[in-house]
Amino acid sequence: MFIKDPEKHLSDQAFFSYIKFFDYVVLKKDIDNYDDDGAFSMRDVSLGGEDQAMVFNRILDGAIAVQASVIAKKGYRFDDQMKETKEGLNEKGTDSEKKRISKLIASIERGKAITIQDAAALSWFWFEVYDSIRFTPELCKVSPEVKDNLQSAIEGYLDDFINDKLSISKKNYYRFERQKAILIKLIEEDNKIAKYGNNFIIREKIGRDGSLERAPDFCIVQTVYALQKLGYLKVMNVWEERQYKDNAYDDLVPFVNVNILLDEMFIEEINNSYKKGNPKNVFEKFDEKRGVLFFAGKEITISKKGKETDAILLIKTLLKKEPQTWKYNDEILEDWGYTEDDMERLPKNKVYFAAQKANQAIALVAQIDDFIECNTTKARINPKYIKVDG
Repeated sequence: MFIKDPEKHLSDQAFFSYIKFFDYVVLKKDIDNYDDDGAFSMRDVSLGGEDQAMVFNRILDGAIAVQASVIAKKGYRFDDQMKETKEGLNEKGTDSEKKRISKLIASIERGKAITIQDAAALSWFWFEVYDSIRFTPELCKVSPEVKDNLQSAIEGYLDDFINDKLSISKKNYYRFERQKAILIKLIEEDNKIAKYGNNFIIREKIGRDGSLERAPDFCIVQTVYALQKLGYLKVMNVWEERQYKDNAYDDLVPFVNVNILLDEMFIEEINNSYKKGNPKNVFEKFDEKRGVLFFAGKEITISKKGKETDAILLIKTLLKKEPQTWKYNDEILEDWGYTEDDMERLPKNKVYFAAQKANQAIALVAQIDDFIECNTTKARINPKYIKVDG
């Protein structure tokens, strides 16, 4: 069974191992390391400070299912380790063990691949084997049936995670809706959508057990994969990063990085969460004659003496109909009275710069800089500032 106890709530540390193994071996996703060409180590499927033997034992059933072979990287102290392994084998091994392990050592020293079962047997005599072995996904045999079985194990677990059906032992975990609410809070706290749009990275410091330091009962990795299953977002990548502490080059601090691409459905839910937490931060009205925007109880002058600037024109256009709906540049410029021929001669990014001018004026008074969402092709009033009728 790929997930050893699928009805039990996993830590993010455990789930990370399963999902990264699946990504690398079954989906053939790019491997997040710079040392091994086309291969991954136990370190690449572990999170926090977990012992590599624990990681190996966790993914062993999956590795057997895909008939994985591994090679040993000849790193620091490799020759010394081989010498110590042979000595230990001579002292403790039975005749049959000596014969089998000696053959495996010879294969490893020649750079040959061995089966995952052989690596497990070798660990009884070569304790550092888990740090040295490398999996090459191209050597794994993933039949359609095996792929379905591994994927079904992950999907079934996520279903139970979403529906709060998992049993727990020794540690509490938040129910799923609370997990989702904390993720939304992380996105809101750093103003991710305003800064980066719908594609961004969340980076959080973790402990040795892989849990977030500031929210130990929150499972960020499982939550984003569960939300992907529900259609809220797409998980682009999840990986661990280690950073040196200030002035301490022998001490590495682990972080988990989650790159997600949000669906509009989830953005709308995040905006509604913002409205609930900030009920006064809403657009009230726009006085076209005076060029004044009313927002959160404040009067914001967009244009002095009501001069019809591009910023004024843009706000008027966006407010005409369904302000939260994206309007494209040609549609906006046409509303301003320009023909197609006129548009060819206009300054580049005219609409974009109009939005920037409006946002700057609003930011000076209201301390929000994303009233108008825009890029170089389209613009709209940010839905999180539009009051819900009723």
